[in-house]
Amino acid sequence: MPSIIVPARNHPQFTATCLGSILFSVSRLNLKCEFILIDDASDPDERLLDVFRDHRAKAVGHSCKIIRSNKHQHYSGVFSIGLSQATHDLIFFISNDMVTTTSFFEAQLLVSSLSREIGIVRGTSSYTDSHPEYQIAPPERPKTYQDIDTFSRQQFNTHTCAYAEDRILSGDAILLKRELVERIGVLDLRFFGYFGDVDYGMRAQLAGFKMVCAKGAWLYHEGAGHLVGEIQAKKVEYSELHKRRMALVEAAYQQFRAKWHLQGPAAWEVHQTVDFVAKAKANADRVALKYDFPKSTNDDLEFH
Repeated sequence: MPSIIVPARNHPQFTATCLGSILFSVSRLNLKCEFILIDDASDPDERLLDVFRDHRAKAVGHSCKIIRSNKHQHYSGVFSIGLSQATHDLIFFISNDMVTTTSFFEAQLLVSSLSREIGIVRGTSSYTDSHPEYQIAPPERPKTYQDIDTFSRQQFNTHTCAYAEDRILSGDAILLKRELVERIGVLDLRFFGYFGDVDYGMRAQLAGFKMVCAKGAWLYHEGAGHLVGEIQAKKVEYSELHKRRMALVEAAYQQFRAKWHLQGPAAWEVHQTVDFVAKAKANADRVALKYDFPKSTNDDLEFH
């Protein structure tokens, strides 16, 4: 009975499609799940809570927690809220612009069972924010869910339990083990939107866990779903949102540099190469390994 965390900020259509694909996939596997659905201060006109309630009504036999934050938490915040609410030994975190399949869950679960040292499992997808080596596009853009499911099954049949070990975490659709969360806690909330996952991955490796990519776990990723949601909700240009996003990335990078005592590039460079594992080990005695969920965050939350 895994816990499944799905956060969303606006964009109800993406969210409904994502949740529908998850429910379909886990039902085919006869998994009874604990859903943790988090509305990250969406515009009330988006009616995201209605999407969550509709999912709860459909998810017969599953448990479902619906949480709304009245304060924008962004990535690190919603991930940490989800981890604080998850009660089961296997925890999925899935962004709301993903479309999952049975094969995706099968492959992740299989690879996670191969070793107790494996603490985090990711997969491949049609679009990746990082890890270009894991970006695998179908020959043609999928037109239906059946197209997505068929290509995902092909990837599973080809790779099954094969995996590659990672040195940097990009946490948009991952499985985590309870042992890892108990050891290192939640994300470091100084990282508002970016570098929270990179930092978490460094701490995971310091704690002795491996991060891997299950080669047979493929899903469809629309890509930058939160930006699309912002564009539609606020009627702003992509260029303006991208500019704001990169400002947040740069601010987070400076905090990341300060925390881990990086001497590398003074400004963030997309293609820079940093040995994050080496940096983590070199600064292991200077950083906290575990972060507890701040109880004050609960003041911003509504439970529905």
